[in-house]
Amino acid sequence: MEKPKPVQTRLTEMFKMDYPIIGAPMFLVSNKDMVIASCEAGGMGTFPAHNFRPIENYRKVIQDIKSQTQGPFGINIIVQKSNPSQEKQLEIAIEEEVPLLITSLGSPKSVIEKTRGTKTKVFCDVVGLTHAKKVEDLGADGLVIVGSGAGGHGGETSLFALIPYLKKHVSLPLVAAGCMNDGKSLAAALALGADGIYMGTRIIASKEAEVLDDYKKAIVDAGPEDIVNTDRVDGFPGNFIKTKNLEKMLKPNLVDNVLSQNKRVKRAVSMLRAGRALFGPQGQKLSYKNTFSAGHGVGNIEEVLSIREIFFQTVVEYRQILQNLPN
Repeated sequence: MEKPKPVQTRLTEMFKMDYPIIGAPMFLVSNKDMVIASCEAGGMGTFPAHNFRPIENYRKVIQDIKSQTQGPFGINIIVQKSNPSQEKQLEIAIEEEVPLLITSLGSPKSVIEKTRGTKTKVFCDVVGLTHAKKVEDLGADGLVIVGSGAGGHGGETSLFALIPYLKKHVSLPLVAAGCMNDGKSLAAALALGADGIYMGTRIIASKEAEVLDDYKKAIVDAGPEDIVNTDRVDGFPGNFIKTKNLEKMLKPNLVDNVLSQNKRVKRAVSMLRAGRALFGPQGQKLSYKNTFSAGHGVGNIEEVLSIREIFFQTVVEYRQILQNLPN
């Protein structure tokens, strides 16, 4: 497919990219090839810092990406006590002049302060106005608005309500996350006031994603009714595809019955689960071999394509939609 003409927004101007499409950072999914393919396709590739451990591997993958693409890329850093490596991850990212850092699950204050005056910009995951205003006041460069229906740890509010609401109250560039799979969702997000989209679930079903074929098939075969929201996987409420393995995990047990009686204890155990899943030893980490994270947009994903094809088709469909809208 011939490369479509650029789509200009505040996001593309900020990072000198052709299309306002960011390949979302996904735990145990985003790899070097996905990041590079997203950059080379005219968008931006990202990955979670904790996908590459020990820290020497983290620095190496940053250097490898820089040597193989001129496009902008980003790294998601969990800014929470459960991440013992966040300071070192931030230090290396600044040293390597990573274009974008995306903070999640905590306060980005330290990240924003330490990147001030550097070549690294900071976008923050938000799910509502209160946090959005706080990070804007702290000096964030942009927001990733995580709406309901997003894969992994989504928000609780529809993007149809959240994008224009935040657009009205904050001045930062907005990236829409949640069911952003194609040209239709890109057109809708930009019409509502977003400056770009986060594409996650869609690029799991890509040729570059190094996940099991069963995972990709589950995404292609699933509909929104097959997505279950639960905190039983890693301690945080998240969206996952209903599978036999997930159904086994969701069966009530004595521990959960006890936890339900005490919110403080339940939160402590949830944090412990999260720490083990994200940062624990290899044998304790969450595995996509038995849990498949995905968003409600799975019903609009019908085949496995390369990231280049996905991005180009998204832009072509976006332009066709603009042309075909009623006058």
